[in-house]
Amino acid sequence: MPGIRALHSTFVILIAFLISLPFASAAPKERVIHTFHGNPDGANPSVRLISDGHGGFYGTAGTGGEFNEGCVFHLAPGSDGAWRESILYSFSGPDGDSPDSSLIFDAAGNLYGTTAAGGAFSGGVAFELSPSSSLPWTETVLHNFGNGTDGSDPQSELVFDSAGNLYGTTQFGGASGGFENGGTVYRLSPGSGGWTETILYSFPLNYGGPDGDLPAGTVAIDKAGNLYGVTQAGGFYGYGSIFELTPSSDGSYRERIIHSFNLTDGSLPDATLVFDSAGNLYGTTTFGGDTTLCPPNGCGTVFRLQRHADRTWSATVLRALKQADGWCAIGPVAFDSAGNLYAAAECGGAYGWGSVLQFIPSSKVPWPERVVHSFINSPDGRFPSAGVIVDGAGHLFGTTIYGGTADLGTVFEIVP
Repeated sequence: MPGIRALHSTFVILIAFLISLPFASAAPKERVIHTFHGNPDGANPSVRLISDGHGGFYGTAGTGGEFNEGCVFHLAPGSDGAWRESILYSFSGPDGDSPDSSLIFDAAGNLYGTTAAGGAFSGGVAFELSPSSSLPWTETVLHNFGNGTDGSDPQSELVFDSAGNLYGTTQFGGASGGFENGGTVYRLSPGSGGWTETILYSFPLNYGGPDGDLPAGTVAIDKAGNLYGVTQAGGFYGYGSIFELTPSSDGSYRERIIHSFNLTDGSLPDATLVFDSAGNLYGTTTFGGDTTLCPPNGCGTVFRLQRHADRTWSATVLRALKQADGWCAIGPVAFDSAGNLYAAAECGGAYGWGSVLQFIPSSKVPWPERVVHSFINSPDGRFPSAGVIVDGAGHLFGTTIYGGTADLGTVFEIVP
């Protein structure tokens, strides 16, 4: 089940071809470090990379691989300046299909992630990949989704807590099973007999709210163990929400909506929230913002949710995107060492194929914005569908879902 994200990607692709944007000269500092070719290589990467700690990166491609069901790849720089890709694992269906989330490490170097489909019940899986002396790496399916009320279509990355439990979200399923619920927040706990899933919260399927519907991205965990995430729909106004799950002494979680998007401040949040050192949350919305710049639904926003001592939160739109610079804001956001914030825009920019944007902190809003790169299409990439990451030298790395020499996506580097 591709879910709302796949439908959204199709939508923005169609819109991009219908829009004529002004052509602007540019001197991109970007270079493509890998082009995907499908089989046995991956194709259509739509998630954020993670660093391997040695200058290379791990990621997932939603299609391609040996069986055309998606794969996990590693990119490593060579002494000659060229980058070399290794396919660590190709999914075949029963072991997972269509990985649509970023990866995480444990302390032993194992990788963890989810696939949106496949598995024993065709509802997706949570998996672990263990390093091997030869390829492929060894996969262990930690949980098969879609078996009744446990949720289906997990498109979020996983996150560890301090006790070694994993947390994530599913777009559909929940307490009533099937598509009668609007998604779940779940926990996977390790034990001698394997991993046990616990549903922490099931969202109702009611796009008009007032509760959230269709969670996107994983949850962010604060020092007290509270969980924070976004839903693409629902909330008081129906444009999406930010929720908090607070643990109780009996092990259950209490949910409350701490912000409902109202179109002016955003619509359709679609990525994991990011904490700053003060405990404030940052994120993006795909649509919403200044509808006079992008009628009728807005081009998306970058926002901050500020925590107050009385446990209330207030939202600030740091920047409402405009069509010429980029639209359909994509996260998760990333900070560099100077505190500048980065996000991608799936469409728009100087050539209409998306852009990478920098936002400079300011005491006033909107924060100043700089277009770091506008994608030009093949052999450059087009349609970045996830946020970028920043290395210690300030270089930005990310993926595009299309473009490159085979038009099946790229991994790019932007040098400051």
